[in-house]
Amino acid sequence: MVSLDVKVRPLPTRTIEQVKIKDDERNAKTKAVVFDVGGVLIDLHSENAGRELIEKYGLQPDKFAHLTRSCFESHPRSITELAMIGEVGTSEYLEAFLAECSVKDLEGLRANRLSVMGRERTGVFAIVKQLKQAGLICCALSNTIALHWEKLRSTRDYPSFGLFDHVFASYLIECAKPEETSFSFVTNALKLRPAECLLVDDTLLNVNGAKAAGWCAVLFTDEAQLQRDMINLLHAENI
Repeated sequence: MVSLDVKVRPLPTRTIEQVKIKDDERNAKTKAVVFDVGGVLIDLHSENAGRELIEKYGLQPDKFAHLTRSCFESHPRSITELAMIGEVGTSEYLEAFLAECSVKDLEGLRANRLSVMGRERTGVFAIVKQLKQAGLICCALSNTIALHWEKLRSTRDYPSFGLFDHVFASYLIECAKPEETSFSFVTNALKLRPAECLLVDDTLLNVNGAKAAGWCAVLFTDEAQLQRDMINLLHAENI
């Protein structure tokens, strides 16, 4: 007769801890909402600026695409990616563009690169205010270069950035989205778990990177959709 008395062994301690962590993550409430800057908090004029470089400064389209690549998916890094993680400064960044342009106008190139940055989106900042009033930490995490950061720090041009509890600039923290290191830098700085952070970004690559790092994330399309997403968040978590 075959015995059906099977002795059940306890799960290894490590497995039990892993299960507990998964349960904690599933039950975690959002404590911080982290906003992308360009394309979410402020307007971007990348297409107009790129067209000017090609038509006025004689930069070839393929060279422009190579110089401005910022997805961090391949090596060697583009000059923009290097500038975004602080490995090159403004001078080297502008010189790289100047070298590929037939019209050599350094100050014109500087003005062109600054023209990418548009105005604050008042509707999005109104949502930031609502989230702060609800008790959430609100931060910005931007893939940015030193040249743009100098302009972003202008309280005259961008007064609403004072709303944020923290603003993380990639070139200062030396890592950028969608790399996991950028997300872990923020969670460590805020002393939060990944599952307690929510990214709002207009780039799917960054949204997927955040989710892979254990964050929650929403893809920004417009202010109205963001308002609905944030209302759903507040209701779902009884905030």
